[in-house]
Amino acid sequence: MATAGLAPYADPAVDRGQIGRCACKLGGIAYSPASVPDTPITYEDVEVVETDGLGLTCRIGNDRVFVGKYVPLDGSTIRAQGDRGRLSLPRWFVEQQGLALSSHMSDRDVDEWWAAATLRLAAAKERADGAPSDPEAQAALDRATAELAAAMAARARRNGQARR
Repeated sequence: MATAGLAPYADPAVDRGQIGRCACKLGGIAYSPASVPDTPITYEDVEVVETDGLGLTCRIGNDRVFVGKYVPLDGSTIRAQGDRGRLSLPRWFVEQQGLALSSHMSDRDVDEWWAAATLRLAAAKERADGAPSDPEAQAALDRATAELAAAMAARARRNGQARR
């Protein structure tokens, strides 16, 4: 991957697959893509399938996901088994669980996500190239590659929608 003019800074958060933590240097200026991990992502028509003392198991679209009891944000209307309604989650949790995010993002958010994912992939590739026998480096590279693929798909969907 070409990263002309970009020099990624080492950041352990990149290796953990966290979003919005990668910085780069472009023309001598430090740049960190704007990604607010606590930005609420709201889903409608969410069904609570199960509950226990630790949280809720919910159906969000076709996905079944466990949401810890302290994760939902203000504005959520579901609380007990059988409830259907709104569920607001922090962006970091949505990304960590691999839930649909692009439909809740502006075009600028998608572009920033794509840019950040590109930088994270470059940093992960550099680390994996430097330590080819390190399984953690390879896992970080795999995560970064998957994230970039998701960001590219979201960007392509957005560009396709704009042409209609």
